[in-house]
Parts: sequence; C-alpha cells; structure tokens
Amino acid sequence: MYFTSIMANWLWVGFFGMLAGTALIYIIGSNLKVSAKYHVYLAMVITSIATLAYYAMANHQGIFMIGGKEVFVTRYIDWVITTPLLLMSLLLIALPALKSFGEVRQRIGLIGTIVFADVIMIVTGLLANVTSSTDSKRFWFLISCLGFFAVLYYMFTVVRKSAQSLGATVGRNYTTLLTFLTILWFFYPIVWLLGASGNNTIGLDAEVALYTILDLLAKAVFGILLVMMVREMKKLDS
Repeated sequence: MYFTSIMANWLWVGFFGMLAGTALIYIIGSNLKVSAKYHVYLAMVITSIATLAYYAMANHQGIFMIGGKEVFVTRYIDWVITTPLLLMSLLLIALPALKSFGEVRQRIGLIGTIVFADVIMIVTGLLANVTSSTDSKRFWFLISCLGFFAVLYYMFTVVRKSAQSLGATVGRNYTTLLTFLTILWFFYPIVWLLGASGNNTIGLDAEVALYTILDLLAKAVFGILLVMMVREMKKLDS
C-alpha cells in the first residue's frame, strides 16, 4: 500500500487539529446558557467524529486497495455522518420553533430532503471513486454534484428566508456561515477531480494534505465561528 510519511504527517495534523478544535469549541461555548448548549455539543460531535476518523486513517485503518488505488473509506464514513450534522447546525440557527403539527410535517420534509441530498452526494462520490469504468465514474460524479446543488438550493432559498425572518442578526450570521461552508465545499470536488480519485494530477500526498486543510476549516474552524456567533446572538437576546 502506498502510504508515505508525508501522508501520515498530514493525517496526524488532522487528528490533533480536530482535537484542538473540539477543546476550543467547548471553551468558547462554556458560558452559554444550558438552553443553548446544544449548538456547542453538536459542533463538538462533528469535530470528535473527525478526530476519530483521522486517528484511524493515520494508523492505516479504513484504507483499502480498490481497483489498483488507495481508497480512504474512513473519510467517506466521516463525511456521510458529519456533513448532515454540519447542515443541521445551520438549520438549528435558521429554523424557528414549531407551533403546530402541520409545521412538524413540513419541517420533517424539508430536513429529510436536505439530508437525503447530502447523503446521496457523499455515497455517489464514493461509488465514483471505487469504480474502474470511466463512464460509471462520470455518472456517479455527476449525481454527486447534483446532490450538492440540491443542498445548496434549499439552504440558500427556503432555509435562508427562514433565517432572515428571525431578524437581521440571525439572517446575517446564517448567510455568513453558509457562505463560508459553501466556498469550502466547492473545493472538495475540485480536489477529488485533481487527486487520485479522479485524474491523479496532484498525487495522493497532495490530495491528503488538501483534504486535511479543508476538513479542519469546514469542521473545526466552522464550529468555532458558529459557537462564537451563537454566543453573540444570545448576548443580544438577554
């Protein structure tokens, strides 16, 4: 198996970075009221899962030779769990409290659609990675991109409108966080295409390094920003 010291070093950077991010999220959110602590706990769950994933990958676990190349299955397991949770962390900011059973059904439908599209995005990305057929790879990659755009459509339309209805501060913070996450998420398919999963233009070492940086920004840094914004919003409410 192709596993260099450069790859190992970057994976350990991911492990310690996620671990530090988890601690910072806890410290920053420690003074929040109990009623708002779920934002902190959810952000910590996301970085904790990523911490475990990077520990596993740094120890060569969940990395398989499929079709003559290394496939980081652990990374996809991480993504299929943490990306819906990242979206949920935004939804918890943007969506108001429910007042009727009809609203419950609508909320379930909205969240279910967004999470389904997100899971499809990750699973089909894995299928595109493991297939040896060029046509199948293109097909699954296209489906993955469609899932991604479906997520963005709902998050930038229906959910953003809901956030704005809760006030200028909530709307502004939601838009800032969503834009930050979206920009980062756009780089993932680019790295996928350039890396060993796609055209192998940049090589596996560079792919691992870039994914690590993106993951730290999209999970640890995002979680820190989210908790800081929630803390400021709660101060305004008090």
